[in-house]
Amino acid sequence: MSFKKIHQEILKKSSKFRIVKNEIEKNGIIKIQKSRLDLFSFITKTIISQQISYKVAQSLWKKFCFFLKTEYPNKIDITNNYQLNSALRNIGVSQKKKSYIKAFYDSKEKILDDLESQSEEKIRNTLIKFSGIGNWTCDMVLIFYFKRMNIFPTSDLIIKKTTEKLCILENKKIDFIKSSEIDLKFSHYCCGKTGVMFEQDKCILY
Repeated sequence: MSFKKIHQEILKKSSKFRIVKNEIEKNGIIKIQKSRLDLFSFITKTIISQQISYKVAQSLWKKFCFFLKTEYPNKIDITNNYQLNSALRNIGVSQKKKSYIKAFYDSKEKILDDLESQSEEKIRNTLIKFSGIGNWTCDMVLIFYFKRMNIFPTSDLIIKKTTEKLCILENKKIDFIKSSEIDLKFSHYCCGKTGVMFEQDKCILY
């Protein structure tokens, strides 16, 4: 099934949920572009973004890029630990986040070079070994870096808050379900944005 057909099907099923349907129409067909960052820089950006607002995270990342004098910094642009530490200190990230990023920078694990071809489980198990990388960070990497389908970030604060708000606005029950329980023809809508499924009068975000 094509992205367009999936989009049309979800719009049809969302007819009882006015606000959800409006958002689906407004967002249009969702596609994710390949990141121009390497894995190290993408994870650095994601760790910087942990537990802070999107606006603050974007501001810190812009400062990080400005310090390194490149719009898309990659590991090769950071010559040593001193330069990395200076960049992180300059943007004001916490000591804990600094230690997480530096530990990942210093990693000699060869498997990190070959994650692209690995399964979701293998990628998750490899990354989660590093301090500071939990399920939310793994979800962000899988969705936005590796462009994997069927990833549902259950721990994402924005999704949780949006779900609570929609429950009130729609006056209907909205539940989370695991991606493994989703019909595969809807799986494309898991990426990056909250997907939607409908069952009688229940709206299910995934």
